[in-house]
Amino acid sequence: MSQPRDVLARNCPVCGAQLDATPPGRAIVCRYCGHSFQPAPEFNPPQRVIVIGPGTRPLGAPVRRAVGRSIFSGMFSLIVVGVVAFVSMRGRSTSSLVPTIAEMSSTIAIAVPATFLWDTVAGPPIPAAVGGGGVEGFVGRIRSRGGDALWIAAFEGKKLGQVWKVGPFGTHSEGYRSTFAEVVGRDVIVTDYRANLHVVDLATGHETRTLKLTDRAKGMCASPDGKAHVWIEMTDEKNVLFDADAGTSTLSPRPAWCPDSYASSGDDCRGWLKRGDARPGCKGPDVAPKVAGFEAENVIEEGDLAVAFGKKHPGTATPIVVGFDPRTKAVRWQQALASGDQAGVEESSTAVMDALAGGRFVAPYKTSKAFYLTAFDARSGQRVWDVTLQPLIGIDTPEGFSMSATRVYVMRTSSLEVYDAANGALVGSIGD
Repeated sequence: MSQPRDVLARNCPVCGAQLDATPPGRAIVCRYCGHSFQPAPEFNPPQRVIVIGPGTRPLGAPVRRAVGRSIFSGMFSLIVVGVVAFVSMRGRSTSSLVPTIAEMSSTIAIAVPATFLWDTVAGPPIPAAVGGGGVEGFVGRIRSRGGDALWIAAFEGKKLGQVWKVGPFGTHSEGYRSTFAEVVGRDVIVTDYRANLHVVDLATGHETRTLKLTDRAKGMCASPDGKAHVWIEMTDEKNVLFDADAGTSTLSPRPAWCPDSYASSGDDCRGWLKRGDARPGCKGPDVAPKVAGFEAENVIEEGDLAVAFGKKHPGTATPIVVGFDPRTKAVRWQQALASGDQAGVEESSTAVMDALAGGRFVAPYKTSKAFYLTAFDARSGQRVWDVTLQPLIGIDTPEGFSMSATRVYVMRTSSLEVYDAANGALVGSIGD
């Protein structure tokens, strides 16, 4: 199933734009964002499952890699310590200019780089009962820092510790367009670039079954009715419905519960980068009620609740949200998405990333100062919370997000931030 080297990476792994054809052996450069990378050599190690207790560190790499990382980490840590110490000294009186040992050791702990990147190309995580303790965990796709290998990993929700990871599934260039994961019941269904389907136990990460597909997967959806079914879109168009309980697959047309990620036009709640699958609850602007001075861009529904995301029109296109009854179209409330003075609010260009779960509507917005995340009660329109997203060095635009009734997941270039859906408090972040 290998392809010629010049067609391995047809889309940029950073911005998602289509790449120009590149002769074998030459670096690939994205003409949209300028990202440059070298096609990796064939990478076909045997699949492994690594089980990691929550909150513990993975086993060490070979000495030569560890030394290199230690030198880099040490230099990076010293730089960050110096910057933080300088900032701290500026904020304190001249009688206490020397940073304490506690401050330095805390800074060093924060500065140690992660061993993996959150693969935002695959989309936001899948909430799942991982790790126990009654706290929502999640499953998603990550990239290792050394070798850029793709893995599927599970994280518990209390401390965001990695419970297990399974793979590798080739390099990012080899597998990013064909490595998908869905959670159905107590199983995680994974496809790879070698046209294999893997059934993995959600609790342990151990593979329980493998099935050969006719070609690489192009997309995958889990059944929303609680059945252990996933529909898999195949590159050769021999699409199948896989029953994880029976371990069988049958040819099947696209079911109504699986939106077409490729055919989605306009805004579909995923943002302009279109990270992850199209959302079933996201609908087009035509289902929104007509409101004076408001132009809808999309609608998202949950039961008898619906919120239209849009902008002021005519006039300065600042973002506005409208709550309504999806059956009668009766408007329940209307609010500016951003809180405070609207003069510094960026026009509606963060691209319709919104979500509705547990009766809360959440969306990001930007001002001249920072990015924010805000939540409304979807029935009353009352603003529940409004928080500033963590500032990042470099590109800090949210690359996509999703939410459940208890958590909000925001993707930031190569990391994932987890927020409490009830109050907007930052639970923590994973990835580099």
